[in-house]
Amino acid sequence: MAYAAVNGADIYYEVMGEGPPLILIMGLGGNVDWWGTGFRKQLARTRQVIAFDNRGVGRSKAPDGSLTIDQMADDVAGLLDALTIERTDLFGISMGGMISQEFALRHGDRLNRLILGCTCCGGSKQIPPTPRAQQLLTTVARPISSDEAMRCQAELLFPLDFIEKHHELLQAAHKMMVQVPTSPTNFLRQLEAIQTWRGTYDRLSTLEHETLLLHGAEDILLPVQNSEIMHEVLQKSRLIQYEGCGHGFAVQVASRVVTDIQQFLST
Repeated sequence: MAYAAVNGADIYYEVMGEGPPLILIMGLGGNVDWWGTGFRKQLARTRQVIAFDNRGVGRSKAPDGSLTIDQMADDVAGLLDALTIERTDLFGISMGGMISQEFALRHGDRLNRLILGCTCCGGSKQIPPTPRAQQLLTTVARPISSDEAMRCQAELLFPLDFIEKHHELLQAAHKMMVQVPTSPTNFLRQLEAIQTWRGTYDRLSTLEHETLLLHGAEDILLPVQNSEIMHEVLQKSRLIQYEGCGHGFAVQVASRVVTDIQQFLST
């Protein structure tokens, strides 16, 4: 198990493959396991893929107290220092996409290309979760049974017709997600970091990095309009929407996502 001392925290990370570095940043309550070994292995065919647990979740260890998106963006820079990586490509998903935006704005000289998955720019321009998604978020933030947690997580991440047709896949995904569970306290710490984040809308136009926006067209947690808003502001961006996919698009159409990322990074 590999750890890096970063900004007062011990950040757990895993490395796969060789080649130009690609950092993966997971979303709310998630850790390295949530990417899935197969997904990372596909990306690692042409890249050095580095995934890590954000402070406060997974195997990473950090002091008690509030968390901020800015702080977690600085953690990425600290991890690069620990791994002696000068510049990297970055793929952040959901909250990880918020962290990625702040990294691009705070440490832009260390970024090559930026990939933002099912995320938003925060602030007043954010399109909020649907009422059903807000209800599900409230439920998973408190202690509940494993079966109820699986049901809520599935509905947050995937359209109902996909859930009905892929029960075994979702059981396997849930088992993977709870191997290293996030406590309700740490889940709420990260949720508060999202809720208090100032957002990036008024700063995104300053970014000159090539950016790929990926989003499920049926996302209820962060609706696809969020990526459309960022696409309009970012100078050099491309938007791909995955029809029939929700917030968990990278699970639903993993091979397509890998292909789209590889093509973007190789051009």
